[in-house]
Amino acid sequence: MKKLVTLALCVGMAVCLTACSNNVEVSQEDNIAVTTESGVGTEEKVEEALDKETEKNDVKSSADAISASGKADTTESGAKTAVTASGAKTTESGAEEVAALTNEDGISTKVDMAKVTMFDEAKIMYAQTNVNMRTGPSTDYEGVGNIKTNTEVRVLGRFGTDGWYLVENGKGKAFVSNSYLGEDKIDLEALRAEQEAAALAAIEKQKAEQTNQVQDNTQQQTQAVPPQPVAAPAGILFIGDSRCVQMQAAVGGGNSSWICENAKGYEWFSNKAVGQADACIGKGTKVVICLGVNDTDNIYNYAALVNAKAAEWAARGAKTYYVSVNPVTENPYRTEEEVEAFNATLPGQLSGVKWIDTHSFLVNNGYTMVDGLHYDTNTYVAIFNAIVGSLK
Repeated sequence: MKKLVTLALCVGMAVCLTACSNNVEVSQEDNIAVTTESGVGTEEKVEEALDKETEKNDVKSSADAISASGKADTTESGAKTAVTASGAKTTESGAEEVAALTNEDGISTKVDMAKVTMFDEAKIMYAQTNVNMRTGPSTDYEGVGNIKTNTEVRVLGRFGTDGWYLVENGKGKAFVSNSYLGEDKIDLEALRAEQEAAALAAIEKQKAEQTNQVQDNTQQQTQAVPPQPVAAPAGILFIGDSRCVQMQAAVGGGNSSWICENAKGYEWFSNKAVGQADACIGKGTKVVICLGVNDTDNIYNYAALVNAKAAEWAARGAKTYYVSVNPVTENPYRTEEEVEAFNATLPGQLSGVKWIDTHSFLVNNGYTMVDGLHYDTNTYVAIFNAIVGSLK
């Protein structure tokens, strides 16, 4: 009887072990166990689990790759992108986001060169002002250099009817707006004289209009009174170029002395203005120098001479100030980049001279120009007031 019971128990255990083995499949390679409720469909469940584990590992590998490179980005759609070893951004789908490039000539690959009509032979033209060259026929394209006024340019062709020329730029090719190229050089001296006379006439006209406005305002308080020059202390001596000529006109002299002429620079300052200044500088004189826009390349010459004269004038009891070159816009003579470089370099070269930064003052407070180089009456009054307020 005991043997029969023992035999029955053994058979029962064997059946149970067989059932359990049907319910559990173990993958030794991946160490994954998947249990079903009925014991069927085990193979499908194992494959599904393996797929999920593979996907998980792939995601982890991508994350590790991004972490290793230290770079990640987000596309416009919000999808995360990794950065490959070549530097190209790759989306999760593997598609590359290719940046705009230029060809071997330096022209943007976005430009349809089939729209360029090439000339039979290059035309020689001249820059009519300081003008930028670009990688394509629009101001939306990147600038690749600047052509100075009256520089000879080899024009190879024309882009469509949009008014842009294809030119040689020394390193390859570029596009320049045809508005700034002409067949002849321009007479800069004649143009400068014409502009200076026009700017001075504009100041006189604006002053007359403002005088009438002030008279009208005594009866009708409908418009703002134009700015007036501050009461400057005696002993101020301005030395400068055409913008000093026009500032003097705008403020009616401003209770100050003026040594200034149109279109002047370092040579005039050294050969003429300094001698005139020496004759009238004494104790208490405040010498205000406003030069440089006509020759921004003379930084070190200005610094050496001004430092030497400032020391001489200080021995007489005078103080010397140097005023920054003020902002310029489109004009044939000077770029804003050249102005900023002058203003950034000269102060560090001066010794015993106070720097007055009217450039930043105008940028922060606004200004009105009449020709890209000269200002209107109100702006000159504002410059004068800012300078006088800095003479301490």
